[in-house]
Amino acid sequence: MKLKITVFLIVLVLAGNILKIFVSDNIKAKVEIDESGLSLKQKDDSQDYNKIDINKSEYEDFISAGFSKSQAEKISAYKDFAGDIFSINELSGVKGFGKASMEKAEKILYVSSEEKVRNRHNINKLNEESLKLTGFTNKEIKQILSVIKNKKIRSNIELLELIGSERYNVLEGRIKYYD
Repeated sequence: MKLKITVFLIVLVLAGNILKIFVSDNIKAKVEIDESGLSLKQKDDSQDYNKIDINKSEYEDFISAGFSKSQAEKISAYKDFAGDIFSINELSGVKGFGKASMEKAEKILYVSSEEKVRNRHNINKLNEESLKLTGFTNKEIKQILSVIKNKKIRSNIELLELIGSERYNVLEGRIKYYD
């Protein structure tokens, strides 16, 4: 009898260890760095109960998450224009998305670490609003519009001369010069 109990306990311990190994291999922790780079938050996929991935969400998801119809439309329109969103801060360039809307977006939305694709737009065909959505400042928009009014911006070198290398490095993946 003692032998049967001992064997049973050994089998039970082995089964528990195998189960523990299997379960721990399937839990993958992610580390998220906030915008300032000063703090780290550890999270797993199941931890974002109340946040939704902005790149996987649609208009209806934004409404059910608590955004107004107007805000949901603006987020969806921006996603259609820009492609995948790399940072929630990109929404600050959307008309009507002020400080309060940004605070709300930061509480409700997150950007997953999956690979993203940015839509590229011909800079010579963009209007003031589209240039703003692309990420250009008002000063840059005035410069660009005055140049494309008279001629086309034909290359990255011409744009680099207009806006400077630091800003160009931020925006280069969002624009093209010919269709």
